[in-house]
Amino acid sequence: MKKILIVLAVLFITGISCKKTLDPGGGICACSPVSYDITLGLVIKNGTGVDLLNANTAGYFDKTKIQLYSKDANNVIKQLNFDIRQPFTYTNNLKLDYYQLISYEIGLQAKSIDNAFYLKLGDKLYELNLKVNNRAVEKLLIDKVDAPKELPNVNSEYLSNIYTLKI
Repeated sequence: MKKILIVLAVLFITGISCKKTLDPGGGICACSPVSYDITLGLVIKNGTGVDLLNANTAGYFDKTKIQLYSKDANNVIKQLNFDIRQPFTYTNNLKLDYYQLISYEIGLQAKSIDNAFYLKLGDKLYELNLKVNNRAVEKLLIDKVDAPKELPNVNSEYLSNIYTLKI
């Protein structure tokens, strides 16, 4: 009998706690819609299409040799978080065979295409400008030149945010 009362108490408390409003917009606990951050993915290849983020590639860029940052009005550098994501399979017919540099933080800070971000790969510095709309990176400029999408014919917000840098 004691166990049943404990289980009922836990269920009651859980039920009450999920009715708590978490934000002024009226979202409810676990029932709130999922929101996605704007993620920029960047595949980095050499001129022959070899993946330069893959540790098995000669001359690859280790994460410790990569910097992603912005500068404020006083030229103070603010480091941006990024990760190296492994190749993945999205559907049975769609596989991304390259490692990607991904950053959630850059998408949140890109207010206009005029905002400059900087990507340092080893000794080489690249200027990045992003045009974002809702949850998508519509355009990426690398050193003021349009960067191609890694998967240009895909109809997915997530995959359409992955671009290519050839060096």
